[in-house]
Amino acid sequence: MSILLDFGLLCFGFFLLTKGADYFIENSASFAEERGMSPHVAGVTIVAFGTSLPELLVSIISSFQDYNDLALGSIVGSNISNIGLVLAVSTFIFYYVLGTNIIPQKDANDDSYVMVLAVILLFFFAKDNLISASEGLIFFISYLFYIYWLYRRSNSEPVDDVEETTSFIFLIGGLIGLLLGAQITVNAAVSIAEVIGVSEIVIGLTVVAIGTSLPELAGTVSAARMGHKEIAVGNVIGSNIANILLVMGVLAIINPIAVEQFVIERTLPLLILLTIATFAMIRLPLTRVGGTILFSFFLLFLYQLI
Repeated sequence: MSILLDFGLLCFGFFLLTKGADYFIENSASFAEERGMSPHVAGVTIVAFGTSLPELLVSIISSFQDYNDLALGSIVGSNISNIGLVLAVSTFIFYYVLGTNIIPQKDANDDSYVMVLAVILLFFFAKDNLISASEGLIFFISYLFYIYWLYRRSNSEPVDDVEETTSFIFLIGGLIGLLLGAQITVNAAVSIAEVIGVSEIVIGLTVVAIGTSLPELAGTVSAARMGHKEIAVGNVIGSNIANILLVMGVLAIINPIAVEQFVIERTLPLLILLTIATFAMIRLPLTRVGGTILFSFFLLFLYQLI
């Protein structure tokens, strides 16, 4: 199979991932609206989970095929991309298109504590070069507690007399697209890595990570263009929490994850710094200056890999 065909399959896989996520998010958002969820709750739960499905599916498929480096790189790289690329682009859209800045609400500030704790916990678990099944279970249980806490502090009530427009056919179609896209993406990415002699972890941290962040980018950009600040910020925070606690947790339970030393020494510290910077910035109006700082972290991440 030629490398051009592999690139073509990779692009096709990303297309399926993105379109499948779009259908899933669109119908999930309608489902949330029908039940009176706040925009932030919808952003950090349904929308965030929907946009994290590509990472989950790519990671699970990679794990079953013994490509754990690809799975780990996809998760860590996706979290860096979510903040350094997706959130940064949102600040630019708000400033240059809408003429305003992002002013996160208290809910986003509360959830940012969980995002920071999740990253620190990931670094702590990875220090011995292995994320075990028991540590994966801790991640997964922590995510369940987070969801329970989120709903306990929300005051959402179902909306009466609202016609249900959610299409479960589109939901199923979106999931099928995600599954097929994830499978094609993994196979093509591994094939390209073998041909050009690049390690799986680097391919996972860059090509696959950015590709699986496309749903977050599309969802956040759409939310930003419509002026929904809560969804734009909540999607990024919720997705980063889900990627570590849910996706990494499920992946480690299925198959313990070996962590390379350079990920511990370089990539994870960069993710921690970027997460802490975001934690601080969203307590102030998030301006284009803040977006530029976040995007600079993303460029540093790419330079570090090169």
